[in-house]
Amino acid sequence: MAFATTNVRKGTAGDIKITAGDWTGAVGDASGTIVVEGGRVYSCQFNTNDSVGPVQSDMPFTVSTSGALTTITIHNRETVTAGTFIIHHA
Repeated sequence: MAFATTNVRKGTAGDIKITAGDWTGAVGDASGTIVVEGGRVYSCQFNTNDSVGPVQSDMPFTVSTSGALTTITIHNRETVTAGTFIIHHA
């Protein structure tokens, strides 16, 4: 199962944009990406929500900005079938 996002929602809190949704991925697959608007990421949290074991929210990620778009690359460390994420950006 490759990295995938679903139920992606976008909103704002003042002048900060918020992108949130669900995600899945498998350990050993290539890192996944999501693109958000703006040139700055203030926070990025990807929760595993595993039914076996603790919820992990420290998935490593990298950020790359080009113009008004920012690509966030998530480096998955385990198989996740019911993950959630939230990104604060501007």
